[in-house]
Amino acid sequence: MQPKPDQSHRIFLASLSLSAATLSACTGSTPASTSNTPEAATQLSFLHVAPASGPAALPQIVDANNRIVLLRGVNLNGIRDDYVDSATPLQTPYPIDPGAYTNGACPARGAGVPTIPICELDAAQLQSFGYDSVRLPVSWSLLEPQPGQIDQTYIERIAQIVAWFKQAGIYTVIDMHQDAWSKYVFTAPGAICPPPFTAVSGAHEADGAPQWASNHLTPVCALAGIREIDPAVEEDFSRFWANLPAPDGTGLQDHFAKVVVALVSRFHNEPAVAGYELFNEPLPGLLVVPELVDLTSTFPFYAKVIKSVLAAQPDFTQLFFVEPDALRNITDQRSEFTPWSLFSNYPNVVYAPHVYTHVFTLDAELASLIPSAILAPLFPLSSGYANAVGDAKALGLPLWVGEFGNGVSDDDTILRGHYQLEDQYTIGSSLWLWKQDGNADNTDGFAVMHGPFPTGAPFPSRIKFTARVYPLYTAGTIQSLTYDPDQPSFDMVATSPQVTAGDTTHATVLFIPASFNATLQADGAQTQVINHEDGSRELYVYPTGGTYHIHS
Repeated sequence: MQPKPDQSHRIFLASLSLSAATLSACTGSTPASTSNTPEAATQLSFLHVAPASGPAALPQIVDANNRIVLLRGVNLNGIRDDYVDSATPLQTPYPIDPGAYTNGACPARGAGVPTIPICELDAAQLQSFGYDSVRLPVSWSLLEPQPGQIDQTYIERIAQIVAWFKQAGIYTVIDMHQDAWSKYVFTAPGAICPPPFTAVSGAHEADGAPQWASNHLTPVCALAGIREIDPAVEEDFSRFWANLPAPDGTGLQDHFAKVVVALVSRFHNEPAVAGYELFNEPLPGLLVVPELVDLTSTFPFYAKVIKSVLAAQPDFTQLFFVEPDALRNITDQRSEFTPWSLFSNYPNVVYAPHVYTHVFTLDAELASLIPSAILAPLFPLSSGYANAVGDAKALGLPLWVGEFGNGVSDDDTILRGHYQLEDQYTIGSSLWLWKQDGNADNTDGFAVMHGPFPTGAPFPSRIKFTARVYPLYTAGTIQSLTYDPDQPSFDMVATSPQVTAGDTTHATVLFIPASFNATLQADGAQTQVINHEDGSRELYVYPTGGTYHIHS
């Protein structure tokens, strides 16, 4: 199963022939006309940051024609260098050579590998659900397996994935990922961890730094079994924030910056790469006051990496995504109160927190000790988003939720709430996770897809909430946005200067899933519907000037 050229569904040629009915002036409330004309190949453009607008009054991510791009998508972790639960736990989970994936091939995962490799078939599946972006976790350990040696084969594997998604009209955010610092931080055989510490071994989720950057003196013993507060993990973070030298004498942060520069060198001319997330879920280490870690460690580090990139590529314009201290995942509270401009004057930066309300917040973490009915009301999902918006405003940056999610059994409450709030604030996001472990019995996982390798099947509730009507591109400024998958119903109000009918590069473009059986109408705009083989549609909207209203 491969993406077909006539399924590309983002931008088609401006010379596309439109019917006279479609181009007639739209007065009052007029249903969209329909066309089955095939689109040309997708043309993604470079993204940048524009001034604040919209319901949240935040800076916006826009394309080359200044249309708002929400970047709604999903995380794909099938290229991450995880610890493996097998006799050889430090093996690379999947083939790195792009040749193993050519002509539609999809290599089976190895024994003990918890995730499914990313293959060409994923692009068509993602496209059919309307996702316009993916967050792609990559691993420092595979990018720089030895100090100063960049693995170009792994970078070309990343490029292969970017190309697949580009053909499907999907942006990629390359995420420098880590969990618990590194897969090389685990308890040695025979070592003893006294209570309340426990040994770190087996199928623990750990990835990130290479072995040569994972040196520590403290024992690897997780407090209460929580790997992030393993003293060895925190020691490695402390060494990193202090930029202590690697075995070759170069600072750890300096090595990391060179890895990002290597990625940028490969992709800075590729518009399908929306940008680079500089560090996943940073932890404070042993010597940093948690409340001050962003001021003292993470944000200065991000600024340092950005400076290195700009020195190497002065014409660089892509986005950087910056995450706060991972402790925000637990507190859900405000954590940023100073402008990003104190750290860097590079304009194309996006604030990218994670929102895991009722999953990693204190009410969930302490559920075995304190009834959730007591703590859960203290962590409303609405506050998690309001606080993220507040942080983004203080920083002066756009907001993009790089991770959120929950167990499938909570989709009707938690997942529904996430998307309602993201619509309310008109912000983009990336759901955790696309495919996980391929086990059809995994009925309460975080994944969208489950079931037999390699194709899988979607959880119905995941598709209900994620395959939704939303604007892929928006001309002008969004005033309000709502979608109800139960009715189903959709309502969007925006303002824009006039867009000439047929000017597809400046039009508002809505994705409409196959499950949406209502007719969309438009006030103050001319429209055209494009049908796709999978039953989904796109609505091209050409505002006549001023306020325009799209509704069911």
